[in-house]
Amino acid sequence: MAALRNTYINCQNPPENRPLPWEPPKLTDPYRPDIVYFGEVLAEMDRRLDVTGLTFYFTESLDSLPSYGLDVVAILLGDEFAQVPEYFGDVRAIFKNYTVQPALTSNVLREPSWVNLWSLAWYLRTVAYHVPASARYRRRRQDGKWAAPIWRIPVGVVDQLDLPVKPFFERRHDIFFGGSVGHHGDERLKERINPKVMARKAMVTQAERLAAKHPEVSVELVTTAGFQLSMDADADEYSRKLMDSRIALVPRGTAIDTFRFWQALRYGCLAVVDTVPSHPWFYSGAPVVRLSRWSQLEDVVTRLLSDQPRLERLHRESLEWWRTRGSPEAVGAYMAAKLNSLAV
Repeated sequence: MAALRNTYINCQNPPENRPLPWEPPKLTDPYRPDIVYFGEVLAEMDRRLDVTGLTFYFTESLDSLPSYGLDVVAILLGDEFAQVPEYFGDVRAIFKNYTVQPALTSNVLREPSWVNLWSLAWYLRTVAYHVPASARYRRRRQDGKWAAPIWRIPVGVVDQLDLPVKPFFERRHDIFFGGSVGHHGDERLKERINPKVMARKAMVTQAERLAAKHPEVSVELVTTAGFQLSMDADADEYSRKLMDSRIALVPRGTAIDTFRFWQALRYGCLAVVDTVPSHPWFYSGAPVVRLSRWSQLEDVVTRLLSDQPRLERLHRESLEWWRTRGSPEAVGAYMAAKLNSLAV
């Protein structure tokens, strides 16, 4: 392995989250699950960078970093509200694994539903978080002062094994979903009207109805009550069941991004989704099947399963989309190209 030419600091080390020196793709101790994916991303990026001597901070902090300067790059994780970090004028560049701009991916007027109504409410909440710092960012640029570019990268994958791809028609299950239905796992009003919870409850109801009506279709549902319970589940079992499935149900998360989108494509599963994030490189044109509501599941799935040429085509395209858009090699190359093109 070639020596790294830049400095990497992991600021997300539970429970204390102390900044620790990091040599991607190696892991710090302790570490959070998504460092496995992003460690490979950064190692690939480092190999492709023209510039050396940069410091990269892997962080969830919107407020501060251990140091600043035009040699500093922030890799910001977990911001579901499209916020602009306070330090945008003090660093070289910022990468975010959630959306940079608030995005509404459904239209409650064209597709009226409770899920879409509360998705609109979530969008307006995101706008309220985004606008104040975004206005400061624009003013700084208008004044001719430095404001770091903020670039989107995928949310990536967590707790997924690197398995050999199983031949598509040798897979045991037609349909699979494994993950949380609730978020916090309680019955508060905030939980019940969360777009994630509403969408996933509707998905489970329709998947169970499909299984009862079509016993010839193999449906495997492994659900948990909350997000953390899902994160604590057995990664080996989840990975093997997903690899043994042809169609993966990919409902939205609390934000519209979800690890399951990329996990499905990585294994060559056909991703059936209810929303797709907006990004011209990573998401636009992705080979997924989108529903406007989960009540369409039976019709869409039965048509898919009866169309073998389409199944084979989407399987191949899913694997290729992962290889060229979502894999650590692809994302690392994207990040390096962005930084190499930046004039500072």
